[in-house]
Amino acid sequence: MKRSRKSVVNQFRKLRRGDTAQMLAWALAASLSLWSLHSRAQEEAPALQRLVENIARPTQLIMLQAVCDQGKARIRDGVAYCEICPSYTSQAGDKSGFSISGITLGSFTKEREQEAWLNMQGCESEAGQGGGMVLLQQTASGWSRLNYQKNYRLRECLKFRTKNGTQSLLCNQSVITPSDERGEILWVNMSGKEFKAETLLRWYDNLKGNPRQLVSVFPYRFFRSDFNQDGRSDVRIMFRIREEAIPEKYAGAIDALGAGYKSASPKTLGLIYLFDGSALELDRSSLEASREIDQILARYLPKKAP
Repeated sequence: MKRSRKSVVNQFRKLRRGDTAQMLAWALAASLSLWSLHSRAQEEAPALQRLVENIARPTQLIMLQAVCDQGKARIRDGVAYCEICPSYTSQAGDKSGFSISGITLGSFTKEREQEAWLNMQGCESEAGQGGGMVLLQQTASGWSRLNYQKNYRLRECLKFRTKNGTQSLLCNQSVITPSDERGEILWVNMSGKEFKAETLLRWYDNLKGNPRQLVSVFPYRFFRSDFNQDGRSDVRIMFRIREEAIPEKYAGAIDALGAGYKSASPKTLGLIYLFDGSALELDRSSLEASREIDQILARYLPKKAP
């Protein structure tokens, strides 16, 4: 039984995070039903530990009072949103809505400050990230807006406590196009109230375009550990890498996988980043793996602007 292209793409995305045996078993069983979103692979090893706090809806509405400077904050179908795009967004005044898709709590500008990054969807061009990040700070009179960064949609963030008592974030974000998905792993911090985001790594997956040459360079697992034994938590980022020519009898990778084609096992590479209390730096032991990933990406992605 052949499967729909959407089903194949969605299943492949889930299995990028699983092990090789799971991937091959799925590819051989074309009629296999979709796995649960809470599969064992995802429970044991998510691509990034999800640190988006579960905030009660009434509290989200209170936070949104600092976000929505036009119209009202509402809840619809369990989602808190501004009914009118705020004045500081690119689509100010539009009634398409500005909704919360994630909240990360912490102290980002100063030690002991109660602050929150809100991942907001809408009110920006879909050619970018289709939204932005709003930084709020809690004061005696309620939440106030400190910063807005359009076209940043930081997801699945890990928090690192710095020497000055603030927290920096290691986050993932991606853009999905008709033919592929392109992502970045970013190191984000606030120097006072100045937003800084450094791209540590890029990743790429072109399955969505049903390619003749399947390419997937995907970060599927993050390990936190003190690798250099300096008392601070570092991170190892694990990648699965595929470069595979699809047999000519198939129109592309989606058709092949949907028909039960046995995909080759991916290569696994790990990169260790050491945290010195201020920033993350690639460990010398990971230089060769980093170069290999960069060489693959250079064949498929445009050169990153300096």
